[in-house]
This record gives sequence, C-alpha cells and structure tokens, in this order.
Amino acid sequence: MASSRRRGEPSGLAPDLLTSLPAHLLDGILTRLDLRDTVRTSALSRAWRRRWEALPYLPLSFVDELGTPPLAVDRVLVRYSGRISLFSFLLDKHSVTRVADWLIALCNRGVKSINLQYFSYTSSFNLHSSVFLCTQLVCLELHDCCIPPLPVGFTGFPVLGELKLYHVEFPENGENQLGAILGASPLLNTLNMSFVNIHGDGSNEWVIGGPSLRSLTILCDASYNWRITDLPCLDDANIDMGNYVISGSLEGFIARFAQVRKLILHIRHPLPPLTNGYLMETLPCTFNNLKSLVLWIHFCERPAILSTFCLLKKAPNLEELDVTIDSIELDEIEAIAEYRNTQWTDAFCANLQAVIIKGIGWLPNEIYFIELILSKAIVLRTMHLRRCGRVSSKSNEDGLRELMTYRRASPHAQVFFN
Repeated sequence: MASSRRRGEPSGLAPDLLTSLPAHLLDGILTRLDLRDTVRTSALSRAWRRRWEALPYLPLSFVDELGTPPLAVDRVLVRYSGRISLFSFLLDKHSVTRVADWLIALCNRGVKSINLQYFSYTSSFNLHSSVFLCTQLVCLELHDCCIPPLPVGFTGFPVLGELKLYHVEFPENGENQLGAILGASPLLNTLNMSFVNIHGDGSNEWVIGGPSLRSLTILCDASYNWRITDLPCLDDANIDMGNYVISGSLEGFIARFAQVRKLILHIRHPLPPLTNGYLMETLPCTFNNLKSLVLWIHFCERPAILSTFCLLKKAPNLEELDVTIDSIELDEIEAIAEYRNTQWTDAFCANLQAVIIKGIGWLPNEIYFIELILSKAIVLRTMHLRRCGRVSSKSNEDGLRELMTYRRASPHAQVFFN
C-alpha cells in the first residue's frame, strides 16, 4: 500500500499569491513597472496572459531609448484599448513618420502627458495638429519640431499645468498662436520657452502671464514683442535679458519678477547705455522674497557692474548668490568708484550665506567684487571661487595671497578655491 503523504507536504503547485491581491493593488503594481516588464508579466501564467491589457491606464515611455522601433508602439496601441496616461518618445528618422498616427490614437485615449524629442542636429519634424485636440493634457514637452497652425475651433488646454518648448518653430505670426495657447491654459504653472523661433517680423504684441504661473523660463534669440503681465504666483524665473536692452524698458521688465524666490539672469555682453542712464542703475521695486540669485554676467563694463549692484541692493533677504563671469576677452574698464560707492551701504548682502563665483581671471573688477562681498556679508558661510580657462591677469598664488588679506565681516566665512 502506498505510503501516506507526510503532514505539511504541498499537494500541488504553490498558489499564485499575486492574483490573490485586490485588483486595484495589482493595477498599481503593473502601472509602476517599466513598459517591457509590464508586458512580460503575460508569461507568468495563463491568468496573467492578458492581465496588462485590462489596466485602467498605461504609461508609454521610450524617451531614454533612441532607436526604439515604431512597431513597439504600434503593437501596444493595437493590443491595449485603455487610457494612455503618459507618452514619451525619443524620435529618429524612422519613428518620426509615425507621430501623426500616434497623436490621433493618443487623443482618443485621454493622454495626460506628452513628451516628444527629435534626435537630429540639422532639422525639425512637423508636429501634427491633432496635438491640440488632446484637451486632457497636463504636461506637454516638445523638442525640435515645427508647430502647425491651430485648428479651427481650438478650445484650449483647460487642465494644462506644464508647457515646455525647446528649439521649436512657429509659423508666420506665430506669436498670436502662442499667445492664444497661453490664454487658453488657465491652470498653467510652468512655462519654458528655450530658443523658440517665430517666423515673420514679430510686430504683433502678445501677453505672457497667467494667474497660476509659478515657474517661467525665457531663453530666446529675440523678444518677439511679448509683454509680461502680472504674475501673482511666480516663484522662480530664468530670463535671458540680452534681447530686451534695445527696448529701453528693462527696468520695468525686471520689476515684473519682484516677487520671485529664485531668479536666474543671463546678462549678455556688451550692453549699451539706455536713455535714462546705465542699464538698471535703479529699479522701481525691491525683491523682498528673493533668496537665490544666479547671474551670467561680466565685469568689463559699468552697465553690467551697475546692474549687479542694483540687484544686490534691492534683494535684502538674499541667501545664495551664484555668479558665472563671461569669458569674452575685452579691455576691462575699472569700476573702483562704483565699488566704493557701495561701501557705505551697511545692509548690502546682510543675509548672504553662500556664494559661488565661476570663471575668475583675477581681473581688478572681479577682485574688488570678491573683496566687497567678504567685507559686507556678515553671515556668510562659504565662498567658492573657480578659475576660468582664459588668460589670467595674475597667478593663482598671487591671487590667493591677496585674497587672504581681505577683511571678512563674518567670522564663520570659509573661502574655497578650485
């Protein structure tokens, strides 16, 4: 007679513990997996063969995988009929021809986030107008593409929170189109326009603004006649100022960012004097909320030097200062008088705690600036100095030897040199 089975010995295959979980937990696990891993779960068992196809939503991300065959997206869209929450793709010359069909499919799947990047150094791809029909978009990020005209009956992006445009081209009079998109996105909180190109003469004025906008980046080769309106919620701004000098209203332009906590300014070189004096010699506002200031600037002209002083004087609560000095070689104009005029300002940099200065060539204006910060910043903790690759006016040893003789207003200030 066959021996009886020992107590505790399994009578069959181990149970599938995953399938015993509630459906919403399984959905949460699968939607957090990489797409390939999600599809691979179909090989676990018969019960899992089509499990991923029943998910309520699915993210499709290929943005880190150049050369992904377009067929991979096509197959998923054929098998999966649910909602696509996110679609990101790094396009090449093979996949770019499929974008139009993908966008049409995504519009019907309630897509919330689209990120399209085109890997090409010489051209842009033509974006399909169906992207404007994706009214549930929360995030839209586009790289190296030509924006089509708005379709008739465009109703806007009612829930769009982030719009990021990198090296994109708008058609003639595209400023009206861009203004219409912004005006029809009431919940927009992040706007990034990096090297946007608009064909035409750019004579039409349009507005950049919004009651919900918190982060604004403008890095473009031309101003395209935009006007900054009130931005009550703006928290950080990254602005290339070189294109606004000609207008002669830079002071009023910068005043629009008076409420920000972080400000990045690219002050190009050279900067001509305006009719009311040097660039930003005065400002009509105080940056009371400003905690972090990043400047791309040079110290070879009085306009740029005065601009720096003006900002520092108007930012009484500044805690972090990061300065990158322009490495363009020019005959330097010493600004000792401007530095001395600042000496009497006891509140100058009173709350400054951390300073980084990059691109130092030990030129007189740079050294005067460093000396001024050390002598006025009473709570300074660290100052990091970094050399540039250009020809220096003195050796590192001589520069550091001089630096060690400067008075430090803060007993805790430490200076590091790289």
